Amino acid sequence: MADLTLTDEDREAVRQILLAERARGVPHPLLPADVDIDGDGVADTFGLDEHDEVVVISGVQLAQTVYVSDGDDIGGEP
Repeated sequence: MADLTLTDEDREAVRQILLAERARGVPHPLLPADVDIDGDGVADTFGLDEHDEVVVISGVQLAQTVYVSDGDDIGGEP
C-alpha cells in the first residue's frame, strides 16, 4: 500500500533514511511512523518495496525497526 499521507519531501526523506540503513547492512530496514495510518490501532511502519519506493507496513513491533531513541521523546507534559 502506498502512503498517501506523506508530502513528496517527507517521502523522499524517509526513503533516504531507509536506503542509508540498507547501505549500513540492514537488508530490509523499517522506520516506524508516529501514527496509525491504516486504522487498526497500531502505529505503522515505513519500508521499501522492490523498486525502493516507500510503502506502509502494518503489524511491526518497534524492536524490529531501525528506530533509536535518545530519551528526549519520552516524558509527561510540563
